[in-house]
Amino acid sequence: MRHLLKTSLLMLGLIAHADLTLAAAGKVEFVHGVANIMDSSGDLREAAKGAEFDAGETLLTADGRMQVKFIDGGYISLQPNTSFKVEAYHYSGREDGSERGIFRLIKGGLRAITGVIGHANKPNYRMDTPVATIGIRGTEFTASLDDAQKLLVKVGDGAVFMENHAGNLVLYKGQAGEVSNMTSRPSYSEIMPVLVAAGPQQGTLQDTLEEKQATDTSENGFRNADIRSDFGAPCVLVACDVLSELEDTVNNTPTVPSPLPGGDGDAISSQILTANARNMTGTWSGTSDVSGRFLGIPVTLAATGTLRVDFSNYQAGFSVNLRDWTTLVSLNTQKEAVGQLQSDGSFTFSDGRMSGSGCTFDCTLKVHWGQLSGDDLGKAGVNFSVRDLLNLIVVSNQTLNLDGRLMGAP
Repeated sequence: MRHLLKTSLLMLGLIAHADLTLAAAGKVEFVHGVANIMDSSGDLREAAKGAEFDAGETLLTADGRMQVKFIDGGYISLQPNTSFKVEAYHYSGREDGSERGIFRLIKGGLRAITGVIGHANKPNYRMDTPVATIGIRGTEFTASLDDAQKLLVKVGDGAVFMENHAGNLVLYKGQAGEVSNMTSRPSYSEIMPVLVAAGPQQGTLQDTLEEKQATDTSENGFRNADIRSDFGAPCVLVACDVLSELEDTVNNTPTVPSPLPGGDGDAISSQILTANARNMTGTWSGTSDVSGRFLGIPVTLAATGTLRVDFSNYQAGFSVNLRDWTTLVSLNTQKEAVGQLQSDGSFTFSDGRMSGSGCTFDCTLKVHWGQLSGDDLGKAGVNFSVRDLLNLIVVSNQTLNLDGRLMGAP
């Protein structure tokens, strides 16, 4: 009996796996206005709600808009007058290296939330356009391609890279980038790809009400479709009790990172992209004397700093220990400064905390700038300050030079 039960469960699992493998790439969640699906031979069929589509087919919107869901949990919302082709797609129900999602934005605009594909193997997800390739390093982005072939991309969550023969650029949450034409390189942009749904031509009051309902459904759908739990796990793999609501992606001003000491331009950016694609990590450390003041008296402190970077999500952490030879000052990082790696190898950091002798209250660890540099990103520099509320201990704008290496896939 037990053997029969095991066999039955195995058969059910194989059937479920086969059904997922043979399933279409995705289906239409909702559509408003005129929208069609074009197969590889050029034949059109109506893109009605529930209609399935597969690799090799193109989704077309005229005066309408459409939201589709892929079997890996990803969503795409297509704006009016958009052509979007599913070049290649495969998902067997698990991340085994065979999953793949290759898309092409021919014209128009879209908003995308990625699914499981690309979560572990980021190169397996790619969106091509006539002027550049969009690769994911996060979960949500917006893109538009106008008739003049100008591409605009805005990151809502995580990071995205834009690449063509002229160069590449990594964009982080809140940033926007553009490619002006087929010969220009990707660059930061203050122009956002604003996606506004257009109602059907000669629309009636009923059309307007239906458009509002469709818009509400789209927005709520995207909020509920964020496939990350509060701990970063894909919700298609774990039960998510609470989903983080996506921020508005239209009115945010992009933060353009400024080059910092030690940057090496395209070489650094290329190394960061490679490390990200391989899900690598890195650790840099170093010890040096720094200057400070304790009770108003100049002191020399031995500073030992450690910088850790996870290239899979561009997150960093910095901690430092400070000691004088009398041990009157002996400070350790209680909460490390958390940073976000930028495309040029620089960082933006939030404040950390220090504790120990020398602090009347918890001291603030403020990182002014950080920078990766060198061959294979083997060097790093961090400039920091530490002080307490009463300024009994003050360390201002001191720089540590660190050495380290990358770890992970070869």
